[in-house]
Amino acid sequence: MMIDISRPARRHNRRATAFVLALAAVAAGASGVERGHGVVAAQASNPCALLTTDEIQPLAGNATIADGLPNTQAAGWLRCRYAWGAGAGRSTLDVSVNEAARMYPGLSPERIKQQLLESVRPETADAVIPDIGEAAVFRPDSPAYAAATAVIRGRILQVHLDGVYARDKKDQVIELLKLAAGRL
Repeated sequence: MMIDISRPARRHNRRATAFVLALAAVAAGASGVERGHGVVAAQASNPCALLTTDEIQPLAGNATIADGLPNTQAAGWLRCRYAWGAGAGRSTLDVSVNEAARMYPGLSPERIKQQLLESVRPETADAVIPDIGEAAVFRPDSPAYAAATAVIRGRILQVHLDGVYARDKKDQVIELLKLAAGRL
C-alpha cells in the first residue's frame, strides 16, 4: 500500500508561504509605506526631528528643556515629548503625527478637514489657523492645556502644550505648529 503525502505537504507549504507573505506585508506597513497608494505613512516621520529645543525654548523661559523622547503610542501614532520645570511649574510639549485615515477610519479626507474646522467653538479662545496644511485649528481645553492641530497631506500633526498658562501661549504654540508642518 502506497500513501501519497504530496498533497498535505503542498498544503503545508502554501500555509507557510501565506504566513511569510502576511509577515512581509505587516513589515512593509510598519516601515511606513502604504502599498498601492504611493504614500509615505506617518511612521516614516520622526516627530522629534520636527522641532528643536531652541525653537521650544521661548515656552520654557529660563528652564532647561530635555531632549525630546520619542514614543509610539498606538499603531502608527508617533509622538515626541519635551519636558521642563518641576512640580507645579512642570510643562510638557508633545509633537505627534498620525495618518488621518487611521485616526478617522471610514471618513473621506474632506470630511476629516470639515470635522477639524467644525471643532472650533465660537466665543472661545479657539481659532482656525490659516496657511497651514489643508486645515488647522488652535484649541485650548483649559488654561493649562492647549493644542494646535493640522491636516497635512493625509496626516494629522498635533502640538500639545500642557502646563501653567498654556492657553496664554497661543501664538507660540501656533508658531511651533507652523515650524513642524514645514518639516513634515
